[in-house]
Amino acid sequence: MAAARVLTNAIHDNVCRLYCDGVVIKPDFAVRLMVEPRLDDDGRWTATIVSAVREAWERPSYQWEFDVDEVVALLPVHRGRKGVNWEIHATLELERLGRKAALDLHNSEQLLPHLKRVLRRDTKFVPKDKKALSKIITAFLGGGDLSG
Repeated sequence: MAAARVLTNAIHDNVCRLYCDGVVIKPDFAVRLMVEPRLDDDGRWTATIVSAVREAWERPSYQWEFDVDEVVALLPVHRGRKGVNWEIHATLELERLGRKAALDLHNSEQLLPHLKRVLRRDTKFVPKDKKALSKIITAFLGGGDLSG
């Protein structure tokens, strides 16, 4: 139930974009929608998108989607907990920086030390394998020649 409220608020605040049949919903319309949780017969929680103002739908069904990265960003960060997914934290930091800034830091050899500082601060964990962070950086920047 709390997750549905968080997602509804994220839709209304345009923090998580909601897609309907592959098209992003405009913020002025998104405030008229809400996430409604439902308990399936098998005991799993699911959710549907409903009208918050009880307006009628034009069609009987729609394909609703979120960007998974925007939803993951809503999850609370548990600093220093064992089993933390450092790859997600590193990727979220790269996305926060943006490709151009990340590439500039990479070309000045400051991106790897920056990510290590962020991981140490946020997760209290930096991978021992020296190639692990480099793989995340290469994947984010598009691989191949990263020299600008």
